[in-house]
Amino acid sequence: MAQVVREMIGMGLILGVVALPVSAQSIALPAADPVGIARCGAQVAYGYSLEAAATNPALLASLREKGGVYLSAGIEVSATQQTMESTQQALFSFDRNRTIAAFGLARRLGTGLTLGLKLDEPYLRHGSLVDNAPSRYLGDGIDLSARRLEGQAAWALTPNVSVGLGFGLARLSYASTSVMRFGVPNDPTSLISSGNPVNGLVEQRVGQSADKVVPSYSLGARWALNPRWTLGFAYQSGLKGDLAMKAGFRDANLGLFANDGLSTPPIGADPRAATLLAASHAIPGGPSTLELPAQMTLGVRHRNMPFMTWEADLRWTSGSLNVPTFAAVQTPSGVVTAPWELPHGKSHLGLDASAELELGKSWTLRAGLSFDQRSVEPAVTEPLLGGSPAAGFSFGAGYRVWGGQLNVGYQFRQSQDQDTTHVNGVWSSAGYRPVGTRVRMEGEGHLVALGYKMTF
Repeated sequence: MAQVVREMIGMGLILGVVALPVSAQSIALPAADPVGIARCGAQVAYGYSLEAAATNPALLASLREKGGVYLSAGIEVSATQQTMESTQQALFSFDRNRTIAAFGLARRLGTGLTLGLKLDEPYLRHGSLVDNAPSRYLGDGIDLSARRLEGQAAWALTPNVSVGLGFGLARLSYASTSVMRFGVPNDPTSLISSGNPVNGLVEQRVGQSADKVVPSYSLGARWALNPRWTLGFAYQSGLKGDLAMKAGFRDANLGLFANDGLSTPPIGADPRAATLLAASHAIPGGPSTLELPAQMTLGVRHRNMPFMTWEADLRWTSGSLNVPTFAAVQTPSGVVTAPWELPHGKSHLGLDASAELELGKSWTLRAGLSFDQRSVEPAVTEPLLGGSPAAGFSFGAGYRVWGGQLNVGYQFRQSQDQDTTHVNGVWSSAGYRPVGTRVRMEGEGHLVALGYKMTF
């Protein structure tokens, strides 16, 4: 037993070290509960696990007990970094922390039917850039989350085959900010013209936010080939809603500049800029559809020893990642729009793997590893949504106490370094233009949760 434990720990350390150079954060969470986090989400075929039923509702029919319940809470921490090649100045994002929660409930009504209920958070992305970030004109803040509640049902067609479905609601929350510049004419209350030229620029942060409740559903199947091998399939629907965005200015103006966008502003620009902003107002910027991708997973589980089980999942994520355009501003001279929209996603594959080791009747150790292909084209990848090839390494443990099991799970995520020349630019009186300076984008994240499960 001690030899097996040492091999498990050694394998986990090796996988973690290998993952670091190629890993990256993802907009999708592997799970919101500690067991799913420790497995890196690789549990679509993992029968006898109430937490795994949050991924595949068909697994409800394979639970050993007549019922069970779990509750967990945790925190997600993430940050991005931009480094200018010309100055080697590193600029870090803030607004890094978010709480997460998960809940699951199951009850067998008969020999073939089991009902369940789950609460999870499949998608989460957030962060704000500092005022002088090189990419601030392309968006400088995002706060995206999806909280999903589904009722579930599973039917055991035979002792070895079951199917399941879930249906419910998801609450989508979205907020974004961008930094914009406006020409300040000699008469800021009148239209810019040859007789009323621009005489300075003012920089202002503009934001918008909204919430929406949308339908959600999931499908699943499980086939136990024999006591050692199991196949699993799960489909999680995409989430889509048209948001009623509310826009407005955020904070005071960020600075005044000359018409070239770099020099000291002309004398008298300050009161004229204040008059211009007072005569202007923010408006939602065009399409306000938020769409989060669907996921389809095929997994295989193998119990190669009485106390050890591993699983490998192949996961497909659709390319339907789409977020609302940035807010615009109505000025006396017309509407000013942001020079950039956050990119659309692309469909991609992912691979998840996990191992679980039972140590006697009290302890259970878990570890997992995941990789994802690129979810956003490299030519348009930027710090807010990310999209580089993704990976994660996780571990956790469970301890039987107080008539149930206390679980903890942790995942480490780190962004693959990417050099780009399209995120840095200058905004002058002629408008925004990229300057082609090389910028290195990096990032890392941590996901941790603590929970408790009881069966009855």
